[in-house]
Amino acid sequence: MTAPYGFASPTLIDAENAIHRLYPSTGSQVWSSLLVKAGLTGRETDGDALAGLIDAMEKTDPVLSLCAQAFRIRSTAHTALAAADTLVRGAE
Repeated sequence: MTAPYGFASPTLIDAENAIHRLYPSTGSQVWSSLLVKAGLTGRETDGDALAGLIDAMEKTDPVLSLCAQAFRIRSTAHTALAAADTLVRGAE
């Protein structure tokens, strides 16, 4: 999907990068554990994969739960902006 209003949808790569910033020493282990909990490989690119990862993050620890909330907000905002962009373009 394009980036409506310049706002790109978050991806698994974004989540992995965030986890490595949160846990510089153990980020790889945390990431691997989350992928297992979410039933993912880490190579998925669809929104359902991100939603599954967010769910797994919310159930892990308070820091990852906050990070998950931020990703859920970003994802929801992107979906809303994409819908608004479609409506605006359709009205032109």
